[in-house]
Amino acid sequence: MVRRNGYTLLELVFVVVIISFLSVATYKALQMIMVRSYKAKETARLSLESQVAVDVIASYLKNRIPYTTIGYDPNSGYEYIGELTSNKPILEWYARSIEALKAQMYSQFIDMEDTNKSSKVLYSPNTNGNEIAKYVKKKYNYNADIYTNKIVNLVFVGSFERGAGESNTYNDAFGWHGGLSKDSFDISIHFSGKITITDSDTPKFIYEKFFLADGAYAIARGADIDKTASCITSTGIDGSKIDNTLFLFYNYRPWKGETFCADANTTGVTPSGGVGILLQDVQGFRFELLDHTIRIALDINKTIKGTDVGVHLSKMKVVF
Repeated sequence: MVRRNGYTLLELVFVVVIISFLSVATYKALQMIMVRSYKAKETARLSLESQVAVDVIASYLKNRIPYTTIGYDPNSGYEYIGELTSNKPILEWYARSIEALKAQMYSQFIDMEDTNKSSKVLYSPNTNGNEIAKYVKKKYNYNADIYTNKIVNLVFVGSFERGAGESNTYNDAFGWHGGLSKDSFDISIHFSGKITITDSDTPKFIYEKFFLADGAYAIARGADIDKTASCITSTGIDGSKIDNTLFLFYNYRPWKGETFCADANTTGVTPSGGVGILLQDVQGFRFELLDHTIRIALDINKTIKGTDVGVHLSKMKVVF
C-alpha cells in the first residue's frame, strides 16, 4: 500500500474553489447585514430630522396671519391658500409680532368708540408704541425708526376671525410679488396707544381686532427657487443637493415691495431677508388648507451610498 504525504494539485484547487465560494457568500451576507443596519439607522435619523422639520414649520405657521397665507409659483404667480386652482410649490405668509403681544406691548384690540375713521386714527388700550419699537429694533438689529420705514404693518382680523380682506382683488391685498398692499397698512403707534394709519390707502372697514405684522416667511425646495442667489450659495450646500433641500426664508416685507431672497421672479420686487436650512433629501413638499387648518407633508428619499438601496418616508403635520 502506497502512503501519501500530501495533496494533489486537483484537491488543492478544489479546496480553494470551495473556500472562495464560502468567502463570497460570507461577504454578501455581511454586506446585506451592514446595508440593513445602515438603512435602519438612516430611517431612524431621517424620521427624527423630518419630524423636527415639520414641527419647526408648524411653530412658525401657528403665528401666521390667516388670510395672508398664499401658495406661490414663480412661473404662474400666487393664490390664497384656500382658493388654489393649481399646484403651488412655495408657501408664504405674514407673521404676527407674537413675542411683543405675549410681552403685553400691545392689546390687539381697538376701542371702537374712541376711533376716528375719517382721520385714520385708532385707539388701542394697553398698547405702547415705544415698547414695540424697542422690541422690533432689537429683534432685527435695526437702528432707524420702524414706523417711518414701514417695518411694522397693521392687518385687521376681519370677519369670523379669519382675517378676510376687503380689497376688490386678493392680488392687491398684501403686496405679494409686486401687487398692491390695500389690506396691510403703514402705521405709527404712540406710547399712549394711539395708532395712526399713515398709509395712502384708507381701510374700507375698521374691525375691533387687529394683527401687527413685522415680517413674512416662505418655505420652498431648492428646485423651485433661484439657486444662484447669493443667500443660497453662501449656505455652502453642494450644488447637486440644493434641489432637494428645504429652505425657510424670513425677515422680508411684501408690503414694502420686498420678496424672499431667492425668488426666481424678481420683476417689480426687491429680494430681501435671510434663509435657513430646514431639511435635506426632500423630494416633495406639499400643503393645503382644510377646515381652516393647514396640512403640510414632506416626502424624504435618500439612496444609501455605494448601493442602489433607498430610504423613503413621509411626514405630515396639521397646523391649526
